[in-house]
Amino acid sequence: MVTEDLENKELELTKKLAANPRISIKRLADDLDMNYTALRDRIRKLSYKGLISFTLSVSPLITGNTAALVRLKGYKVEKLLSRASKCNRVITGLKVSDDEAILVIYGKDRGDVASVIDVLRDDAGGDLEIHVEYGRLYPDFKVQIRNPNPECNHPPCNNCIPVLRNRVKNSSELHGTP
Repeated sequence: MVTEDLENKELELTKKLAANPRISIKRLADDLDMNYTALRDRIRKLSYKGLISFTLSVSPLITGNTAALVRLKGYKVEKLLSRASKCNRVITGLKVSDDEAILVIYGKDRGDVASVIDVLRDDAGGDLEIHVEYGRLYPDFKVQIRNPNPECNHPPCNNCIPVLRNRVKNSSELHGTP
């Protein structure tokens, strides 16, 4: 019974944080009938261990909606996945096997995406087989900006932090309509 109550509180905590990641710990503690200090410490530990994070997510209307499913084959896949996990242009990565991975990369256009792929190819020393399929991000999806201080100095990567504007130049193009 105690375990079930704890699981229900943890589920409610997850739901409340998902609904409003900016909610105060005091409000959370009150809503969940939990001790403020214990809840604060739990959230800090989860964050410190990298098990949860609170990041900015933006619309592809701002960041660009050209996306590519990129299949990589080569012996440095582990290193590439580690590097890609820090790149704001990489939405997700999947290790398929010891020498194969799949990434989803986005940008303003195909050239923008290709430049990120070129950076990864250079990091692998050119010994990398790459297959790319292009598409568009759906406007309702959000792109996570998880690295506020990218350390790459590659010219194509220097613009991986979007400028937040309250307008879009050509929203019909981003929605996939002519």
